[in-house]
Amino acid sequence: MIEELRQLGFRRTGGLVDLLTAMVRHHLPYTLAELAELPGLKERDQATIYRLIMKLKDVGKVRQLNLTGRVIHYQIVVPGHHHDYLICETCGGVSEVPVACTLGTVERQIMKRFGWKGLHHELEFYGVCPACAAS
Repeated sequence: MIEELRQLGFRRTGGLVDLLTAMVRHHLPYTLAELAELPGLKERDQATIYRLIMKLKDVGKVRQLNLTGRVIHYQIVVPGHHHDYLICETCGGVSEVPVACTLGTVERQIMKRFGWKGLHHELEFYGVCPACAAS
């Protein structure tokens, strides 16, 4: 991915490498505050992380998710990977749905039948997480 980004005008900096490494390793949606707490990014300036995220978003390598309606999350785009999420309405926690999504078949049928290209979806389930339900 670094070489692809270099062709898009990015410089290979320690901050960029650390950010991409953290986002690819965990491949979850993160708020900017959560990104700043990841290993390798704790010592980085938050403004630098924000600028890199915005640049990566502009070139389609990071997507912005408005999952909880409170705070914006960002996730690295990995071609062929798809995630659906469970969102707690009490604490705002976000976790991945732990079952395979079957909508890929529906997407392929829609693309074939109606001529759409690059079709994708985002699916979010809202409720109360087990920790919040127990308290």
